[in-house]
Amino acid sequence: MKLHLTSAYETHTGLDALLGVALKDRIGAHELTADAAEADAILFVENTQFKDLFFRQLLQHPLVNEYPDKVYMYNEMDRPWDVLPGLYCCLSKRHHDPSRHRPFAYLYSPNPFVSNIYSANRETSYLFSFMGSMSHACRRPIMQLQHPDALLRDTSDFNVWKSEPAEMAVRGREYASALATSHFVLCPRGIGTSSIRLYETLEAGRVPVIISDHWAPPPETDWSFAIQIEERRIRSIPGLLSALEGEAAERGQAARQAWLDHYAPETLFNTVGNSLESLILSDHGDRHRRPGAQLNKWLAGGELLTRTAAQRLLGQP
Repeated sequence: MKLHLTSAYETHTGLDALLGVALKDRIGAHELTADAAEADAILFVENTQFKDLFFRQLLQHPLVNEYPDKVYMYNEMDRPWDVLPGLYCCLSKRHHDPSRHRPFAYLYSPNPFVSNIYSANRETSYLFSFMGSMSHACRRPIMQLQHPDALLRDTSDFNVWKSEPAEMAVRGREYASALATSHFVLCPRGIGTSSIRLYETLEAGRVPVIISDHWAPPPETDWSFAIQIEERRIRSIPGLLSALEGEAAERGQAARQAWLDHYAPETLFNTVGNSLESLILSDHGDRHRRPGAQLNKWLAGGELLTRTAAQRLLGQP
C-alpha cells in the first residue's frame, strides 16, 4: 500500500518521527509516496493544536476536500474527538468506532535514555515503580501504596514538554533508571486514557501495569503479558504484584517482543500501514458523513474544553 504522510500545520516532531521510521522499515509491505493522487491513503500526522483546537485548518485542507475517501488522521490529543477516521492514541472505549478508528501507539518517546535500558540489562531492585505527575485522580492513591521494594515519586513539579535541556537530561536519566531497575512499571492514565510510558515500558522489556478503565488497546498486540488493574482497585497492587513476581521475567520478555514486532523503529511504519489498511477494508457505513460531525457530542459534555483548559494551565501539549 502506498502512503502519503503530511500535516496541515508546520512540521512537527510526530510527522518527523514517522517519516524517519518509514526509512528504517524492514518489512516492505507499505511504501511512501510524495504524490497524494497515487496514494492509497493520505495520513495527516498531527499533534495537539492549541491555536486551532477544532482542527479547522485540517478540515479545510485541499487534500481533505479533494480526496475525502482516502484521508485519515494520526491524533495524539489527550482527549480527542472524531476529526477524521484514523489512528487515535487516547480515544476512549465509549467513543471508539471500529469502522473509523484504530487505537494506536505514540510515535516517539521524549526520553532518549529509555532506548538504552534493555541492552544495559541492569539488576532489578524494585518490585514496582511509578514516577509521574498527578495529572489524573487515579494517580493520587498510587502515591499512598506501601511496599518495601516500591519506588514512588511525584514529579508534578516537572513539565517534560517545557524544561531546559539540562533538567530534561537529569530527569530523563532518573526516570530511565527507575524503569530499568523495576520488575513492574505502573502505567496509569493521565489526562488521556493512554500514556507514552506504556510503550517505553515495552521497549525496556518490563511489565506494564495498566491502570485506565477507558483505555482501548491497540489490536495488533496480544496484551496478555500486561497487568490490567481497575482504577478502583489500586490498593490491591502491592499484594497482586508480589504474587506475580515470579512471572515478571517472562512477561517482560513478551512485552519487549511486542515492541519489537509492532512499535520499534524498524516495524512501526508497517503497523501504521496495516492499521490504515484495516480501516480501508472496514465497512465504514457513515464514512461519507461531514468531517468532524461528532464534535457536538464532545462539546455538549464540556469534555474537550475542560480538559484542554487544564492542559494549557499545566503547560502540556
